[in-house]
Order: sequence, then structure tokens, then C-alpha cells
Amino acid sequence: MNTMMRLTRQWMLAALLALGSVTASAQTFENPVYVWPDEMPDGGYFLPAPPSIGSTEFIDDLVQFQWGKTQRNTPRGRQASRESMWEPDAMRPVMAEALSLDEISEEKTPALATLLDKCYFTGSLSTVGPKDNYMRVRPFVQMNDPVWGEYDDDELLRNNGSYPSGHTSFGWFTALAVAEMWPALQDTILRRGFQFGESRVIVGAHYQSDVTAGYLCAAAAFARAHTNPELLEDIKAARAEYARLKGLDIEKHTGDAVDVPHGEHILSVAVDTASYRYASDLSLYWAGKALRDTERGSQAAHEADYSVEMMCEVFGEATGITMSKAKTPDIYALMSYVLEKSSQTADRLKEIRFRKRPFVQLNEPSFVAGDEEKERGKSSFPSGHTNLGWTEALTMVQVAPEHQDEILRRGYEYGYNRQIVGYHWFTDIVATRQLSSALFARLNADAKFQELMEKAQKEYQSIAPTGVRSVTRSDADGQRAAVYTIDGRRIDGMPSHSGIYIQGNRKIVIR
Repeated sequence: MNTMMRLTRQWMLAALLALGSVTASAQTFENPVYVWPDEMPDGGYFLPAPPSIGSTEFIDDLVQFQWGKTQRNTPRGRQASRESMWEPDAMRPVMAEALSLDEISEEKTPALATLLDKCYFTGSLSTVGPKDNYMRVRPFVQMNDPVWGEYDDDELLRNNGSYPSGHTSFGWFTALAVAEMWPALQDTILRRGFQFGESRVIVGAHYQSDVTAGYLCAAAAFARAHTNPELLEDIKAARAEYARLKGLDIEKHTGDAVDVPHGEHILSVAVDTASYRYASDLSLYWAGKALRDTERGSQAAHEADYSVEMMCEVFGEATGITMSKAKTPDIYALMSYVLEKSSQTADRLKEIRFRKRPFVQLNEPSFVAGDEEKERGKSSFPSGHTNLGWTEALTMVQVAPEHQDEILRRGYEYGYNRQIVGYHWFTDIVATRQLSSALFARLNADAKFQELMEKAQKEYQSIAPTGVRSVTRSDADGQRAAVYTIDGRRIDGMPSHSGIYIQGNRKIVIR
């Protein structure tokens, strides 16, 4: 990269991250991020809009805001206040604690410090687009309540959108990268990353839906970052440095013998009927049920199939190619391996954290009657379908990054299907996507997964269409997004002439 281009990119990053003093470190590295703005997954597309006041979805935000206030004068609340720092070294003490290190610094742990700082900038960058797009009012402003974080600047936060949470995103991105670096400690690392996001609810700087979106933006950016060799090089260097410092054997602590993530050590416990969040689950169950007689409900029922074949259908649609065992054997093999590990991760947690499914709890029929008998006695927490769909989506972003937004959208929808058909509660689905992200980090340290990924990427490149690189995308209500010319003229269907067009939030180039 020439000097002018490097400086231009660094200036762009500084401008995008103009949130106080954090921009001063944007020029520490030749390449300070793993994913640049023009490559970043668009959280404004693959995620729903933030809940509006008075909506059913806002109920969960409201009860979580009140919960957060109850935590403030406790050790957990004081931890949340300390973790309100917004600068590149914010994650150093958090990850040092998780790794049992005295400190992470440029002097003592240069490789780890480099990895964490670049994760900070990349994670922060992943939320800039939707923040600017929605400019959601912060909860402490909405509720006329002072922000509680020790390092939070009231005025700065007021002028910066609440959705998604930037703290959550850089914290979770960092935790995912460090968990991939040292899988033997993944549960401890990821728990601290999860808490770092949760802290933003406690201090009143973000609603729960902001934090949830922050986790997902981080996971999406983390998946895309795996198409950049720099991330893998930095993880490898940090791994070697950590092993040397602690006198540990790398293969023993990062090899295939290390188990998949244990959700009971990472996530909060499942909501039950005595929980303050049960009201949220009930209200959102009814909201999902209302969609059953719509096209979106038909989609949810059709996609109730838990199989590699369904994954081929869902993500074949997202990428514009036909996927099957016969036509794309390498992609099929990769998806099969992900399904195996996804099932292992979810089934293990189901046995530990049993919760009744909505249609069982409420004693009414689901929207997939044929599955009721075999699924009735299984736990609602976590959602196996959600775990599969989101993990496969993150995986497919590595395979076909030019279709990342539609891939992520379809992966998100596949999980939401389970709320519509009555097999999982809202909070089960939300928590499961964090479990999926944890599994994805573990898979990227898995030798077999790496081998299957390389073959799948080569296969995809050999068959990917060379004309329209982005398939038609779906709006949130399931309708096809309209296509417009640059000067704003709407086109019926897909354009037939070469040129640049706009669909949703994305450019379509037809050659």
C-alpha cells in the first residue's frame, strides 16, 4: 500500500471513530484495522431497526434498563463503571485478567497488545454505519437519568447514536479473537467479553437491544476479518508469545482436543417464568405468532428443517448459486462439519439449562405440527436452529464475502423463524447467537475446519457468477428491495443494462 493511500485510510478511520480521544492511536499501525469501511458488513441491513418506544420489542429494553439500575451499587455495577473506558487499551486489563497475566502492554506483550488494539478499532468501526443511520436516543437521556459509567462523557454520548453499542462490539470482537488464539481458556475469555457488553446496560449508556446488536456486528466483522491474512498472522504471533510467557504447550491448549465452548460458563442463565424478562418473552411470542398467516410465517414453517440441505437452500439463495452435495461437494462438506459441531454445542447446553418450549409452556399448538411430538420434551434453551443458522452464516461470510450482508440477513432470519413457529422464546434465540459466535471462533482454530474452509473457498471461486456480484436482497418484511438508478429512477425487477444501481443500502454493479 503506498503512503498516500495508507494515510487516507488512517484519516478515514480517525474520522469514523471521532468519539473523543480514541482517534489519537489510529496511526499506531500501518494497517490499524482488519476490515476497512468499504468491506465492513452492514449492520443496518442484516439487523432489524432498533425498537421504538411503545413497541412490543421495547418491553425487553425497558425491563433490562431497570435491571441494570439494580446492579449499580454492587460489585458487578462497580465493574461495569470501570469498564466504561473508550480507548484502544480498554480491553487490555480485561483480557489480562482472563489470561492470568499481570498486564498486556507494548513493552511486555507486544504481540498481544497489537492484536487487542487492532481488534478495538475493527470492532468499533463495525457499528459506525448503523449508529449514524439510526441515531437512537440513549436510555439515560430517554429516561432523564444520569449515565453511571466512570469514564462516560454525558455530552459525548448524547451526540452519538445508541444503536448498536460500540463498546459491546469492540469488546466482543476482542474476546472472539483472543478465544481463537487460546481455546483452552475460551470460556473465561468469552465470559469477560460478554460481561463487557452487558456492562453498558448497567451504566445506562445502552439499551439491551443496542448491546445485542453490538454482539452481532462484532461477530459479522470478525467473520469478514478472517478473509484478511493479517488477523491470522496476529493471532499466531500472540499465541506464540502467550505460550512462551506462560511456559505452555501450544498444541495441548489450542489443538483439536480442546472442547467446543461451554455456554453455561459464557452466557447468563435462561429466563424462566419467575424472571422479570418473562414478560418480554411472552409479549414477543404473541408478536411472532401474529406473523404465522403471512408470507413470513410460511417461510418460517418451510425453513423448520434442521439439515445441511436446508442450509444449502438458505445460503444458496443468499449467494445466487445452487448448492448441494452433488454440485458443491466441498461447501456441503464444510456445512456438514459446522452442523456437527453446532449440534454438539447446543445439545450439551440443552441438557444443562432445560427450559420448556413456548408451545409446551402455553399448552397450544405450534406452527410446525409435525415436529411437536419429537421436540416437546427437548429444551427451548438454547435454540439449535439459531445456533446452526448463525454459525453457518458466519462461516459462509468467509466463503463468499461479497454476499456477506445477504448471508447474514438470512442467517439472522433462520433463527427468528423459531420465534414465529413457537419453538423458542425470544431470549433463547438472542443468547444462542452469542453461543454461535463463540463456536465460530473455536472452529477457526480447528485444523479440520481450516482445511474444509480452504477447499470450500476454492470451489466457490470456481463457480461464482462474474456478472452481478450481489443478488437481489430482501427487506425486513420479506419483500424484495426496489432497485434504483443512480439518479433515483426505480426499475421493475433486476436491471438488464450494464451500469451501477442502488438496492437497499448497497451498490449493484452490472457489467
